[in-house]
Amino acid sequence: MSLTRRSVLRAALAGACAAPLLAGGPSLAAAAVAATTEVPDSAFFGVWNATTGTWRALPVLDYAAFPALAPVADAARTGDYTAARAALLQYMRTRPERTPPQWGYNGVYTPALVPLFLDHIWTLGKGEIYHSTLTVGAQWTAVDADVTDGVRSATSAGGVGFMLMARHKEPSTAQFAGRHAADGAPELTLTSADGTVRKLAASQSCHIAAGPDAATPFGSAETLQVHDEGTGPFTDATRKAYLWFDLTGVSAPKTATLSLTGRTSAGQQQIMLYQVQVSFDETSRCWNNTVQNTFSWHGDPNGFDWKKPTGANVDNEFGYQLPRFYFAGPLADAYRTGHDEQIAAGLLRLMTDFITEANASASSAGAASFPRNLDAAWRYQNWCYAYEILRTSPSLTADANTSILKAIHTGGRYLTNTTSPTPNWMVTIKSSLLYLGVCFPEFLAAAQWRDGAQTYLIQQLAGALYPDGGYSEASSSYAMGVAQTFVATAGVLVTNGYAVGSAAPLRDLAWYLADQTYPNGYDPAYGDSGYTDQRTALAALADLLDDDHLRHVATAGAAGTTPDHTSVTYPDTRVVVQRTGWSATDWYLRLNADRGNHGHPDELAIQLYAHDRPLLPAMGAYSYAADPTADWLRKSTQAHNTITIDGRAQNPTAAGAVSNLSLPWADLADGFTDATPGVRHQRSALFLHGLGWLVTDTLTPADSGQHTYQQNWHLLPDAGPVLDGATARTRFAAGTQLTIIPAEPAAVSATVEDGHYSPITYQVAPTRYVSYSLTAAGVRTLDTLLLPTPPGARTRASLSVEASDDGGRTLRLISSTSRLDGYYFRAPGDGASRRLGPYLFDGSLAYVDRHAAVQRILLAGGTLLRQGRRTLLATAEPLVSTLAVRLDPARRTIEIAGPAAKPGGRPLHLAAPWARTATVAGQKVPITRKGGLVTISALH
Repeated sequence: MSLTRRSVLRAALAGACAAPLLAGGPSLAAAAVAATTEVPDSAFFGVWNATTGTWRALPVLDYAAFPALAPVADAARTGDYTAARAALLQYMRTRPERTPPQWGYNGVYTPALVPLFLDHIWTLGKGEIYHSTLTVGAQWTAVDADVTDGVRSATSAGGVGFMLMARHKEPSTAQFAGRHAADGAPELTLTSADGTVRKLAASQSCHIAAGPDAATPFGSAETLQVHDEGTGPFTDATRKAYLWFDLTGVSAPKTATLSLTGRTSAGQQQIMLYQVQVSFDETSRCWNNTVQNTFSWHGDPNGFDWKKPTGANVDNEFGYQLPRFYFAGPLADAYRTGHDEQIAAGLLRLMTDFITEANASASSAGAASFPRNLDAAWRYQNWCYAYEILRTSPSLTADANTSILKAIHTGGRYLTNTTSPTPNWMVTIKSSLLYLGVCFPEFLAAAQWRDGAQTYLIQQLAGALYPDGGYSEASSSYAMGVAQTFVATAGVLVTNGYAVGSAAPLRDLAWYLADQTYPNGYDPAYGDSGYTDQRTALAALADLLDDDHLRHVATAGAAGTTPDHTSVTYPDTRVVVQRTGWSATDWYLRLNADRGNHGHPDELAIQLYAHDRPLLPAMGAYSYAADPTADWLRKSTQAHNTITIDGRAQNPTAAGAVSNLSLPWADLADGFTDATPGVRHQRSALFLHGLGWLVTDTLTPADSGQHTYQQNWHLLPDAGPVLDGATARTRFAAGTQLTIIPAEPAAVSATVEDGHYSPITYQVAPTRYVSYSLTAAGVRTLDTLLLPTPPGARTRASLSVEASDDGGRTLRLISSTSRLDGYYFRAPGDGASRRLGPYLFDGSLAYVDRHAAVQRILLAGGTLLRQGRRTLLATAEPLVSTLAVRLDPARRTIEIAGPAAKPGGRPLHLAAPWARTATVAGQKVPITRKGGLVTISALH
């Protein structure tokens, strides 16, 4: 499909190129080229042979296509490269405007960060959010900070933290009263909308120290120390302080004020206040076990060294993302808004310093590739944006301009040839190459960059999808990042006057994302992902693809047309989604056996949403740090809503499959995985719309020995789960609740365990999850009822196992509030008749209930369903697949659905003498009567 200019412009205006991809995992390396010194002027501007009247050394600039470059060419022909530099700067100042790509940023940006960037203070991600700078004097003094927004955002997480860090490198040490101090202890004052005031004392406080005390906890200290001096990101004398306030049971306040008492050993000292969203234990926290995301090179004459701070327990991503120049866009915007030349000069110094440092680094491939190709790609995207603003700044000198353009040209050559086995890396790399070709058409290679990158991107996208349209990396954030990149590149091409090619696979990816999005429009956050609103990005995709159904999803039904499907199966990607509809109050389940980069060992994990919230969410990723919390979230099966076998993490590359049957009043998902060697795990989820889910886990070991199984159900931090025997219930302050009911409570050990929840990268909160464990030999089955209760509703239900004479296993489901009494079994399809409560059936699957006056029947295989001596359903030949029947005496209707249903097909006999209307697969069919049975032509 050709992408229209109108739709692409709308997508661009929607901010389609917003959030950058998470960085690739630390195991992925980059290709490098040898380019450790700056390109000489002769190779950049060219060397002219006056005798032949030709270029002896070709320039990289397209003098012929851009007549305004003539002064540059004239100077180059005479070998006056100083004049060529000056002429190039003059050209760039006055050339036509380009529309660059939007800048990427990886944290929480506010204009208050601008002076910190200029002072070489940088934060990785969203784990530490700059708030303000406080000032303390030589005497103990109370200082207050308005932290309303931070506390409001943290109430659902159950707590909020703060970090104190020195603003300047100086010998003085600031002291603050900790929570153990007799006077002046930290306090959080919360004022509610009705004027009620509540004061909270800190529940944890400590400082951490580098150097000899790096392994020492200071949680019992009455006085917290803050100090930073010397050069580099920190020294042995560096100290940072941390506070944590427990917000359990606290609703979002009207105002929140943090009160501290502090002093400094000097006359006055400035202290930066950051909000942190990582809880800690003051008795054990120290420098060595704290993942820090903010470091300062302020006052260091060398500025950033562009590397991970050596000796700090910090995420490897720090050394990858700092050279991406995520701060370039914000600084350029600040300069454009205020015309402050100090900002322009500061950003230009950062850019030229990086070029010098990277080119001189013996361990890198120069400024073009440092430190990896993914990071270089992001850097050049951000430089495209910044340069378009900086090119008119008086602070841009001819030498700086030439150095930057040389680095950009070398970067284009590098991005043309570098490769990666990871799809999202290659998409990022080639999109950046396309941006260079659009924003710098003066380079001879620009057209090749644009056209080659666009062709590659479309081919790469097609290769990154499974045949069913699902994305090959098992992470929703990475899949969305790739989709957003296509929207962004299309917008940049069109707004700069270039054609956009067809990108047919993008529609498949867009729907893969939309199908998995929670009913409230948020990311299901599986794999290395975060719980973020997807609707703006989906709206951009809807505009780009001109897809009215997708627009409906993106706008929560405010525009567009309702999609023609609800539940969906991606068999190649190995993902099932059950949903009742597309509104925020619909119900949803995701079951996966997926695999790929950035995935977790979460085979057959379930994510659940009902009415107004996720009830069984994915728990997130936190970071790529070598940290116990991050490792638990990303690398353990225990952190996911599935079964851990023998305490081992699954191998997601093992055999597995999923499927789903969608019916008018039920869905039935099935899956299996061999991800734990020696035991096959099978899981099914029967979704009874409006009631809940019956989940059956069957564990089949290959040996006769005992195995330990742990079935875990993870909850949001404010869920407050409690156990009543083995039945678990959430206690949210408001909204939908979840009840978890095991069918055989005596067979399992039920506990509530401590866990972690990371809604977005670099933030994590404590939470609790429900665990059912047992140790047994042979085949074991665990049946569980997941029962949501929306606000205002009353839902009571029970689930039990009823053994039959033939040794079968039948589930009995009773809901007094729904007036439902049902029976459910699955068995081998051997033609034998098996009893399920008062019913008898000879197939492989049967669910029969009475839901008020309505009888519902779900069958697979078999020919006869009886209740006592009474025939309820009969066929001449076994059902070839699954059949769903709904009998409504009050309305006198029969409704037949499912893959076994076929209007005008083989006869089906039913005990419904009262029936007046019958439909098969939505089509009305005639009814014939004989005795107490009616016959309709309904079967394949």
